[in-house]
Amino acid sequence: MPGSKTLPVILKQRSLLIFLGILLLPLGVNAQGGGRSSTGTGGIHTIQGYIFFPSGRKAEGTTIIVKLQSLQYPELQAIPDSGGTFTFSNLAPGSYTVIVNAGDEYEQTSEGVYIDSDLNLSRMGVRLPPNPRRFSVMVHLQPKMKPGVKPGVVNAALAAVPEKARKLYEKGIAEARNDDTASAAASLKEAVTLYPDFPLALNELGVQYLKLRQIDKAIEVLKEACKLDANAFASRLNLGIALLEAKHEKEAEEQLRESVKQNNNVPSAHMYLGIVLLRLNRVDEAQKELEIATAVNASHLGMANYYLGGIYWKKQDYVRAVEQLEKYLQFTPSAPDAERVRATIKELRTRTNHSN
Repeated sequence: MPGSKTLPVILKQRSLLIFLGILLLPLGVNAQGGGRSSTGTGGIHTIQGYIFFPSGRKAEGTTIIVKLQSLQYPELQAIPDSGGTFTFSNLAPGSYTVIVNAGDEYEQTSEGVYIDSDLNLSRMGVRLPPNPRRFSVMVHLQPKMKPGVKPGVVNAALAAVPEKARKLYEKGIAEARNDDTASAAASLKEAVTLYPDFPLALNELGVQYLKLRQIDKAIEVLKEACKLDANAFASRLNLGIALLEAKHEKEAEEQLRESVKQNNNVPSAHMYLGIVLLRLNRVDEAQKELEIATAVNASHLGMANYYLGGIYWKKQDYVRAVEQLEKYLQFTPSAPDAERVRATIKELRTRTNHSN
């Protein structure tokens, strides 16, 4: 996302870097009074999170406590709002850990967040005021397995699933967590063969097919998951990604727009919608979506920085192009195109200096 030979070709279709575990994992909460922490750590930044049940629905109607811990500052606490969203505001740069405790039914989850100092652009002759940034944390709750207690009792989404299909689903989830993608796909396929009306397993099977680059199979099972549960956000988002990978841009846009409509607070949905709009050459619309995605400053959304940097370059906004491409390299320093992007940044800095 070269002089004319080193600048990245942003609109060229390229294989997307998808890390679906993050897409289906993590979403967060809001504290009492809007899901917001009452105090901060003396800064200007924000951590916002979104919590989802295993089915992909927003986590609501349950007792969830979110803590923000740091070696440098006192512990902060928030309670999710009705949409499963939490916010910690007024945060200073530093290393934080978000801990989500959803009670006895779900495993405790923790996510690290590092807030770096504001970008120093003085080497380009640019002086900017402090830049408040929003960092995204997404948490997908997982049922807690207790000795002698059937998981179907703990997780209502599995209550109607026959025991053999449920055990195969759980086996597939465990294999997926261990990065044994082929085995996970086999277990999940067997689960949906035994019990076809199983949207959770169909969604997870679609994720594994995407990882295996079996795109057509992923589209087939994800469409079926959406038919069974039209409101399942995760399945809708994954279907949009699969269609984008298959270069079915119009269909992908439809599904991604619907996923954003279902939950406007998930940055990855905005990122993929921005990418498909860019492929459709609707640059201004794509810019809007990518700016929403990059606002959270999250490492798993580095591709949004990449494409947004390309849009700024095409619009000759070289300062912001450099900022976004540098952020892309910060998040993915070992990317295959890292050297080419570094060369692009060097040239854009030259253009910036010449224009000043």
